[in-house]
Amino acid sequence: MRTDSVPRRGAVGRPAGPQPAKRQAILEAAVAVFLREGYTRASVDVIADEARVSKQTVYNHFGDKQRLFLAAVEGERERVAADFTPDLDAEPDLDAEPDLDAEPDLDAEPDLDPGSDSDRASDPDPDPGHGSGLEGGAGEAGDVRAALVAFGHRVLRVLLDERASALRRLVISEVARHPSLRPACADGEPRQLVSHLVALLTRRTERGELDVDDPATVARQFVALLVQQGLHQSMYGTRPLPGHEAAAICEKAADLFVRAYRR
Repeated sequence: MRTDSVPRRGAVGRPAGPQPAKRQAILEAAVAVFLREGYTRASVDVIADEARVSKQTVYNHFGDKQRLFLAAVEGERERVAADFTPDLDAEPDLDAEPDLDAEPDLDAEPDLDPGSDSDRASDPDPDPGHGSGLEGGAGEAGDVRAALVAFGHRVLRVLLDERASALRRLVISEVARHPSLRPACADGEPRQLVSHLVALLTRRTERGELDVDDPATVARQFVALLVQQGLHQSMYGTRPLPGHEAAAICEKAADLFVRAYRR
């Protein structure tokens, strides 16, 4: 016999009591049902059935379908960013030779030597007067570029996660008909991404390698560039992004920002 209490309205995703396992089961079921049925056709009854809880329990935790949807979107962002804890100051292996025809390991550090054949192969139209855009290659600017490229690969991994991409497309398709869902569009990327890059830019500026007076703005701009290119070339996550295309996106974005902000 169920003993669910009367629904209590509160913050998005805040349950009436400490029931994290039920809350997570509801969120998992909600993502599956929303992706299968769309926002309009999805019902709380079906979500409750798939989560193996009562409809009342869903209301106890989330209040209504809109709040459940917003919580599901936020939960997906947290899921894909959960392991985004890179050591952004780790030195890459500049002698490694990546296989750009293989499926990319976006956690691995690529070959970032500006003069390498692999770097030129990822850029179909390099600037012959500047190579990768960095002088000296292995100097301080090269180290900053390496960290930015590695960060870029991690952003693309988060951005193009299959389930998160599908939910992003659903948000875009539904928000015009349901303006109340606009909060789901407010933060397109997990906040962890920007905060890690802010820390990197701040440290490198303090060391005298970069000259960034507003790390938060610059970090958002760098992430936005990666996101725009990643979404465009992957057709909003409906097309797998080959390794050489991901590398080119990350390397060109890093070159642009190092040229703009190196001291």
